[in-house]
Amino acid sequence: MLVAYKLYYQESIVMKTLHCDICKKELVNPVAGRTYWHIREYDICEACKDTIEGKVRPIVRHHAPYSQDWYEDQLISLIEKGVAARHP
Repeated sequence: MLVAYKLYYQESIVMKTLHCDICKKELVNPVAGRTYWHIREYDICEACKDTIEGKVRPIVRHHAPYSQDWYEDQLISLIEKGVAARHP
């Protein structure tokens, strides 16, 4: 029990930072589903998520028939393009 408490205490002291995978901005006080989103292996800030959704929306409106798999492919492809564009 004491070992488990020490491990928990040590982990709680360590400051962990989270960065958006697209814009590389540090996320202060991240709250999943409110200030950042974890989509597949990517952590995305609210501003980048809004931008990506803005780019996907017109594509979805003109595509028929709608499929969740197709939508996820479009979303992930835009996220991957954003991540690749921001790498040094």
